[in-house]
Amino acid sequence: MTVGLAFRSWFANKLMFAAINSCSSGAGAAGRWLQFVAVCVLIQALPGCAYLPDQQPAFVSSPVFDPMIFFSGRTEGRGILKKILSSPTPVTVNGRGIVDEKGILTLDQEVLEGDKSARKRSWRIHRVSSNIYRGSLSDAKGPVAISVDDNRMHISFTMDGGFPVDQYIFLGADGQSATNIMAVRKLGMSVAVLDEEIAKISE
Repeated sequence: MTVGLAFRSWFANKLMFAAINSCSSGAGAAGRWLQFVAVCVLIQALPGCAYLPDQQPAFVSSPVFDPMIFFSGRTEGRGILKKILSSPTPVTVNGRGIVDEKGILTLDQEVLEGDKSARKRSWRIHRVSSNIYRGSLSDAKGPVAISVDDNRMHISFTMDGGFPVDQYIFLGADGQSATNIMAVRKLGMSVAVLDEEIAKISE
């Protein structure tokens, strides 16, 4: 067990102890809430659960991430999806992007998750300023917010089910590959994490 996982386990035990004391002292609702939080933390301390990778890509000043360039044409992503109480699942994402005369990127993707049937989704992204973008995603609830800082792109949106999502995509030094780390959260805790490598495909 790593130091991070050991800390989560220790913290969960402390919360559970506090919850038991709260219940015994008559603070039933507060105790039940602490028990719920403790269980969530303890679940994330177990092997194979949803937590961010210990090693993350470097945040460097060059090359600067331009999504209009990187996602134009064909891309292929391969990664591992980790969900709470589920085994890690392989994910493949095949994409094709086109930038129209108005500067709007339409990115159509086919997502293969484990043994599930393929599903399709579509992004539409436009530039607002030098490092700010806005857009939409077919399986998102509401708008998509995107910002770029040097080689890192941050995407945030809310899924149809109401789960907040944050993606950090780091452009590789070759400008032809990127690492995507996506976290899906509930009550502020990660319930699913995708660690994916994306590559531009020559046509």
